[in-house]
Amino acid sequence: MKSLARLYAASVRKEILVITPRGELRYIFRYVILSGVCLMLWSHIAPAAELPEIPDAIIKNLDSGITQEVIVLYDDQLVEKDSAEMRRQMSLDRDDDTIIAFKALQYRSLKQRAESGFADTETYTISDYSHLPMTFMRFRSRSALQKYINRPEIKAVYENSPIYPHLAYSLPFINQPSAAHAGLTGGGQTVAIIDTGIDYTLPSFGSCTEPGIPAGCRVAASTDVTGNNVTLNKTANNHGTNVAGIVAGVAPASRIAAINAFSGGSSSTNWVIAGINWAIANKSTYAISAINMSLGDGTNYTSPCSNSRTNPFKTPIYNALAAGIIPVASSGNSAFTNGMSSPACTPGVVSVGAVYDASWGGPFSWGSGCSDVSAAAPDLIPCFSNSASFLTMLAPGAFITAAGIQMAGTSQAAPHVAGALAVLRSAFPNDTTDQSIARMTATGIPVNDPRNGIVKPRLNVMAAIGSPANDLFINRFIMNGDSGQLTANNLNATRETGEPNHAGISGGTSVWWSWTPTTTGIATIDTHGSNFDTVLAVYTGTTLSTLAPVVSNDNDGFAGAASGVSFVAHADSTYAIAVDGSNGASGQISLNWTLEQQADLAITLTAPENSVITGTPLSYDLTVTNNGPSSAGAVTITDIIPAGSIIDSIPAGCSESSGTVNCSFGTILPGESTAAHIQLHFTIPGIYLSTAQVSSSTRDLFLTNNTATDSVTGTPESPLPVPGLPLPLAGVAVLVLAFMRTHRRT
Repeated sequence: MKSLARLYAASVRKEILVITPRGELRYIFRYVILSGVCLMLWSHIAPAAELPEIPDAIIKNLDSGITQEVIVLYDDQLVEKDSAEMRRQMSLDRDDDTIIAFKALQYRSLKQRAESGFADTETYTISDYSHLPMTFMRFRSRSALQKYINRPEIKAVYENSPIYPHLAYSLPFINQPSAAHAGLTGGGQTVAIIDTGIDYTLPSFGSCTEPGIPAGCRVAASTDVTGNNVTLNKTANNHGTNVAGIVAGVAPASRIAAINAFSGGSSSTNWVIAGINWAIANKSTYAISAINMSLGDGTNYTSPCSNSRTNPFKTPIYNALAAGIIPVASSGNSAFTNGMSSPACTPGVVSVGAVYDASWGGPFSWGSGCSDVSAAAPDLIPCFSNSASFLTMLAPGAFITAAGIQMAGTSQAAPHVAGALAVLRSAFPNDTTDQSIARMTATGIPVNDPRNGIVKPRLNVMAAIGSPANDLFINRFIMNGDSGQLTANNLNATRETGEPNHAGISGGTSVWWSWTPTTTGIATIDTHGSNFDTVLAVYTGTTLSTLAPVVSNDNDGFAGAASGVSFVAHADSTYAIAVDGSNGASGQISLNWTLEQQADLAITLTAPENSVITGTPLSYDLTVTNNGPSSAGAVTITDIIPAGSIIDSIPAGCSESSGTVNCSFGTILPGESTAAHIQLHFTIPGIYLSTAQVSSSTRDLFLTNNTATDSVTGTPESPLPVPGLPLPLAGVAVLVLAFMRTHRRT
């Protein structure tokens, strides 16, 4: 420790000149360079810290074979010490660009040391928070995670828990999180909110600098119809901001069109009608599907305001509905038990009363002159909520926190319904306005109002969505094409009588597809990208009772407990594909499929004999067989003729160049064979090795049988025999030769 202290102390007395990101010359101390060394030494000699605890949920999932994504915190105490000393030496009260860059560099070094020695099969960094001592990582086993946190650089690990907008009671109460998990979030829809305007700079709306900016801004438009040009209302606890925040929470993928129809705390019939007019005029521009009007005139209308002569909202509402926009209005907070205010009383408007969304205790006294002794349970109706036989429905209205503001009233109930309509219009774009409304009213939780005995449905988003259209085997959707991708969900899906356990797993939330490939090949189907534990199975058969399993999988090891299968798919055969949720899980499904044509070509080279006399023709066959499963296209044989051989003949479709024969066979169907008959002769004796190879434009499963060789020995021709002589003549010949030699010497 003392040696380290001396090293550190020495380092801070040395200075170097650097150029900052702003182009300024500054002196940075030598400890900047040596701090990495200090950190490494510290990791070896510092007292052992208590190991981080792994959350139980992470351990449970890892032990079940489910890959986990966790947030890792690193021990940055020395980096912070160095940064503090740099600030002191440079007389700064905050980190400037140089210090920020220094810290980022040290964080990177710290993370690299921690990650050294780990294979990709153990852990994977999903996201690196470059200017924080944190990373978002994926671990595939408990042992890998335990090994990682044993590193001295690790300080803590955290579960990546789901986060919802701060409507802590009302969203779960109406089953919105389940719908959002299934991907039903109102994407592509905009809700026009006629109110006091909103503060769109808040994080709830994407921290907009102006409508549509930056990219994550939830506010598509903000306009004023009063003439006071207030399009950004930052009034503390303003009404419109809370209402818009509720819509944004219920339909987190939808957008907001804020219409300011108030001035000095009040509005008028003219301004509200002007707001409806703006929504109709801009419907296509912003894809407006609903209008929220958490406002009213305070009058008690005891029957529907159906007379266009006396109700100025009758025609605007009619025109909005005709344009495909559903108007939603709060019933009012005047404690009426036999009527409501306008425009809620207008036919065609979805009028909404309030319920408590939890046990809030009490007593509560309301400005309408009534009080509730106790709100001891959810689904109790606050005394202020206007009610009538022609009220459309109920929704949470007390107490609702949205966009950082808590309020209570039917003003808060109405935007729950408007947001739900955005979700429904996105999920069922072909529904009529009446059908969209019916989905909510027919599936809501019945709630009795003890004040008048009237029973009305309370909003239940999950139930309003209903079962998927492909819940039943007989209604399976068609997967078009030999490859593709689709997004779906299995929210509210069920298991049919006689349906098998897919992959042997207890499911219960299955949905079905049908697929007919146009060619034979290797099919790959998976649910990679789904946000829940899926089960995948493929069958043949036209009814549940005749299903024959082809292949199935519960977890193929992909992150997120997704499933994947591969199998030989035959052209014009129809396959039934089931996607289920393990143990009844549900969510958003990503279904991906590809069909790859794959062949298995094998070549043989056969000669009828092992040796042949040079100059004698030799014939051999090159035979190619396609073992499937797909047709092999553009099949080509390349045969290298050994040196010293001459081609005598090759079949049609083959050519010879520089000792190489190339043959093109076109397409070979699965199970079929074709051959090339080649004739040649050898010019000199020797061993001749011929090599042939087959290739195709279709992927070949096995390349080891794509080459064949054969050897043939070329033997020399036999010498001509010397004619024999009779024995007497032979003796004469000998004497003659002897005489000639003697005579030549003399």
